[in-house]
Amino acid sequence: MEGRFVELREGESMVNVVLTHSVLGLDSNIESWAEWLRVEGHQVMTVDLFGGDTFSNLNDGVDRAESGKMMDYAAAVREAARGAEAPVVLMGFSLGAVASEIAAFTEPGIAGLILVGGASGPQWFGDPKWPAGLRAQLHYAEDDTWMEGEEAADLVAATPEGGLEVFTYPGSAHLFAFPDFSDYDALAADTLRTETKAFLASFEK
Repeated sequence: MEGRFVELREGESMVNVVLTHSVLGLDSNIESWAEWLRVEGHQVMTVDLFGGDTFSNLNDGVDRAESGKMMDYAAAVREAARGAEAPVVLMGFSLGAVASEIAAFTEPGIAGLILVGGASGPQWFGDPKWPAGLRAQLHYAEDDTWMEGEEAADLVAATPEGGLEVFTYPGSAHLFAFPDFSDYDALAADTLRTETKAFLASFEK
């Protein structure tokens, strides 16, 4: 579950982003998001939960994800976050979203959280309280069958006022922001980038 940390030149980093992949693994889609974030001026660590394994379809990826434990995945994200200077924002897709959420709730000092296509009610991982100072975004397609509406509702119910922004997108695409996957929706992906850029800018030093 090693991560890859790429440093920018001194003075360039605005926010330290820990980016965690979907059930497809640390593939070209995550690398493209990491590169975009770096171009935006952020320092990025990509977390590899699958030891280099990547997949081209969701079912195979789900099988691989289920061979491990979610709390171990979250621990890998927490470890990556400890190596980054504040402000630290966790961003995850699908599997990586849930792992990032758990990490944000259980690792002190996380400033922000961006969940794409995944969420969990805190009652499923010990029912911790919303961390003081944490701000988050949740993005998902309104008819995404891989993400039950109850998951988002449970997270919203646990959130203090102003702690979470929820963005829903038309359609059912699960990995709508992945340019090298069949779910790709260019308009939705562009909206996600716009909202991500604004959110990260709010944490600039």
